[in-house]
Amino acid sequence: MSDTNFDPNIPGSFTFWTQERLRAGDLDIVGHVNNNAIGVFLENGRVRMFMAAGENLYSAAAAGGGAPETTWVVRRLEIDFVREIRFPGIVWTGTRVTRFGNTSCRVEQGVFVDGTCRVTAVATAVCFDPHARASVPISDTLREQLVRACGLDGDGPPAL
Repeated sequence: MSDTNFDPNIPGSFTFWTQERLRAGDLDIVGHVNNNAIGVFLENGRVRMFMAAGENLYSAAAAGGGAPETTWVVRRLEIDFVREIRFPGIVWTGTRVTRFGNTSCRVEQGVFVDGTCRVTAVATAVCFDPHARASVPISDTLREQLVRACGLDGDGPPAL
């Protein structure tokens, strides 16, 4: 799965979206949304995408059932702060799997305000067995579910 036309700076590159309302507590000393808040936007986008693919990431543990059979961990995260984000407002995070390996996938994201890209990110997400504490191969079924999830709307597209 690779798309040579994919550009994380363009909203049309994404079909799975999550929305976050900016909070005053997200600001740094100069009035920008801080890098910690941006990390949360990115994490929420990845988690919601994996959940849309049918991954039981947190519900088993929340229900007292222990860890799920597999989950995802981030091995590498690269964030580019393209333009500042200022309070107040709404941010939209587009999330998409752009490549699969044997045990990991490349997750690319863009954070947008008013249709303009403010942040791009690339994560290497590893399929992980929490009982064995080791990476495991991504099943064909899970690959198909992730491809389908990337075609879902999530919270809907950003207003352009």
